[in-house]
Amino acid sequence: MRAMNKNKKLGCLSLLCISPLTLAMQPMDDQSLSAMTGQDGLTIGVESNIQFNQLAMIDNDGLTPDYTNRAGLVIAGVAGQSSEAPVKISGLNGSSETMLGIRATIDTDAGTSSNAFVNIGLAFNDNVTGIRISPFSVYAAAANSLSSISGTTYTQNSIFSSGTLLKSDVKEILRLGGIDIVFAANKPTMNIQLGSAPQGDMIRFGGAIDSICGAGDGCNIMLVSDYATSGDATTAPIGASFDFKFTGHNGSPFGLTGFYAGIESANGTNPGGFVFGHAGTTNKFNLQLNNVLLGTNNAQQANVF
Repeated sequence: MRAMNKNKKLGCLSLLCISPLTLAMQPMDDQSLSAMTGQDGLTIGVESNIQFNQLAMIDNDGLTPDYTNRAGLVIAGVAGQSSEAPVKISGLNGSSETMLGIRATIDTDAGTSSNAFVNIGLAFNDNVTGIRISPFSVYAAAANSLSSISGTTYTQNSIFSSGTLLKSDVKEILRLGGIDIVFAANKPTMNIQLGSAPQGDMIRFGGAIDSICGAGDGCNIMLVSDYATSGDATTAPIGASFDFKFTGHNGSPFGLTGFYAGIESANGTNPGGFVFGHAGTTNKFNLQLNNVLLGTNNAQQANVF
């Protein structure tokens, strides 16, 4: 009897294991979802720094219809270093780096006259008091140094030959030191509406910032013409440089409320394009360009203006 009971149990278990799994799904409306989550819509939190080696904007056909050679603008680490350093965007907590934490609150609405839309509100986590961007450069690159896609085949390329030595068809045009953006107590926010946009624009900004490159004389920015040894990025760059500093007026934060952005055009006129602007008058601000230098430091010629 015991052996028969064991066989019955094994048989039942086998039938259970080989039985097809069937799940019944039903739609969950906004009211049911709110009852489950305790809020209206969804909130998604992301904590992650952004890091990349090279970011390219590629133009496949040039300035005129009959010009077919490819070229691109590439953002990458500073040229001339022994090894390639990635460009990093991270959060700030005081003066220390932290994970860049962002909350996205997502909801939908039918709107009026069937003009439905999705509303996405973006805000920074409580511990994030700013954003830090590591030093980087902007380059102009020709086709031989750009990645490409042919059908389903992706071919990766680099603007550097080894380390951060530039290839012959690449030109460094802009070099930027590290950038710190410090938030005000009323941190920046962004509200995005997709579909219809009853707020009037695709993106509306809010909150405020205290400074951009607000420490010391500011962040160094250089328009690169050449190098101390022509064409050798391992030597000192030559060009026009200055230290950039942006702060709110008389210690007050610079408000972002009123700024907007989006893809817009007048009805029936043109395909449209990216628009960034401000409704009305912005807050006052202080903008400084310090230590302006044209050419090479201490390289003076008495007979040249």
